[in-house]
Amino acid sequence: MAAINVKIDDELKENGDTVLRSHDLNATQYITLCWMYLKQHGRPPFITDTRIFTAADLTVIIAGQFAEARDQALKIRDMLQSDATPYLDFAAEKLALTRRISDIQHNGWRLESMADDGGSVGAARLMLPRINYYLAGCEFTLSGVTAQLPAPVQVVNDFQISLVAFEKQLALMQSVLRDAGLLPRPEPAREFVYRGENVTVSVVQPEDYQHGAWLVRMQTKSLERENALEDAALTFPVLEGRVFLPGTVYGKSVHDSRSRQYQLGFTFHSGVSEFHMYTNGHEEQANPTSPDMLASCLSDSVDGYLLGLMKSMSGNQP
Repeated sequence: MAAINVKIDDELKENGDTVLRSHDLNATQYITLCWMYLKQHGRPPFITDTRIFTAADLTVIIAGQFAEARDQALKIRDMLQSDATPYLDFAAEKLALTRRISDIQHNGWRLESMADDGGSVGAARLMLPRINYYLAGCEFTLSGVTAQLPAPVQVVNDFQISLVAFEKQLALMQSVLRDAGLLPRPEPAREFVYRGENVTVSVVQPEDYQHGAWLVRMQTKSLERENALEDAALTFPVLEGRVFLPGTVYGKSVHDSRSRQYQLGFTFHSGVSEFHMYTNGHEEQANPTSPDMLASCLSDSVDGYLLGLMKSMSGNQP
């Protein structure tokens, strides 16, 4: 102990002894405890496991901030169309949205100084400026709101256009982050998976969905198929007892050659398509079209589209 005391800086030892006395310890007792810790854990007690904060971590944080801003914007959208909402309540929500956007921009500046992680996380990072652009568009349209509600129709329409574009880009980024394992997927109560030639189809019923409601997700099996299906317009198969409802992101207007009318179909973005499906006219357990059959039919629809595309391309060759 005498040798240790000689080698320690006087000021450092004095400050350390003060801390030890506050814990009713002397130097000998503390050193004994340190050696006991070394024996039990194989490392010094003052070394802790650390994890480097990466661009991927900050990207996930910003994605969460965008999701919160989306909820705020949806609340504002409902207020814009209501004459029962006091203007002061609307102004408070608008201010809250502005503050959220400011926080997002602050983290965006931090992200610019961090090294790119590459891969799918890098792809998600590249989506951030576009998402922020559409969110800022939502905020900008609110400048046209006067001191009373409901807002002018033009303002409501412009806000809705920016909001839909914002939701679409945000959903795409969230999908990329889920595929990279950085965002959790909702735990399904039931799930059916069909692996077709060109796509894998998952028919999932999350725990918070009603009995006859399902979430359908299709993912391409190669980059070649992803490129061929990007922004393509596909019709839903006509299946007894089933009805499809695509969201704003993956829904697409499709011309039906048989009826010569346009109908709402689906499309792919970055190799993924996702939409809702419901039972119709039957109890779920007695539905003539099982989830397995449905997944197979959707896969066949994609196969048919790609086959037609290949024939069309080969027919144009000299």
